[in-house]
Amino acid sequence: MALADTPRSSLAASAPVLRLGRLAGLVYGLAGVAIMAVFWPLFGVFLSNAPRLGSPWLERSADVGLGLANPFLAGAIDLALIAAFGLQHSLMARPGLKRRWRALVPPALERATYVHAANIVLLALVAFWQPIPIDVWRIEGSLLRDACWALFALGWIILLTGAVSFGIAELLGVRQVLDWYWEREPRPLPLKTAGLYRWLRHPMYVGVLLAVWATPYMTLGHGLLAAGLTVYVLIAKRYEERDLNRTYGRLYQAWTRAR
Repeated sequence: MALADTPRSSLAASAPVLRLGRLAGLVYGLAGVAIMAVFWPLFGVFLSNAPRLGSPWLERSADVGLGLANPFLAGAIDLALIAAFGLQHSLMARPGLKRRWRALVPPALERATYVHAANIVLLALVAFWQPIPIDVWRIEGSLLRDACWALFALGWIILLTGAVSFGIAELLGVRQVLDWYWEREPRPLPLKTAGLYRWLRHPMYVGVLLAVWATPYMTLGHGLLAAGLTVYVLIAKRYEERDLNRTYGRLYQAWTRAR
């Protein structure tokens, strides 16, 4: 039956349902951002090894805390957590899986769903991480220790600035959800070349690597996390560049040659 033939009473009755659905989608999208705003600072505390400074509200860090006595079992659990983190971030960013998600949820909520999944794996990593407190290095000199913390802070600054340069509203799916809620035409995502992208091809990856490696106190558990996330970055970078090349073609190739 054509829309013109649909009784006006049916259209009027369905309007509140449509508005309620869009409101639910808006809450769903914004909730993911609000949760991430809590979880990423928690991850920063986790990497900074705050329990050594007397924070009883956080049981474990990447280095110390309550965990299994058997380092081999602890390492196996940690590797599984790293793999879950990497697989979620990488696979859900691939175009093929995005198309499948869009068959289950409105396209505008695809990125919001990614954010919720990222929150789940990040919380699992922090909550179930098993420290392996075997020293790899321990820097005692105050100057070198301060330099490590400066690099750690720089990593987080680069990560946040990279997200802003990319367009944090787009990155977290807020723009897509708001366009859908207000029934605006979806806007294509342009190639990002402004801000930190003028100097770094992958600024957010650079920030993550600095944050996980720059520490004056590195244990075997922390090193396992840093190495695992480095492997993830190297793999994700390769697939991301392939996807960008397919999407933007000559524009992307010209930008990479200008780096």
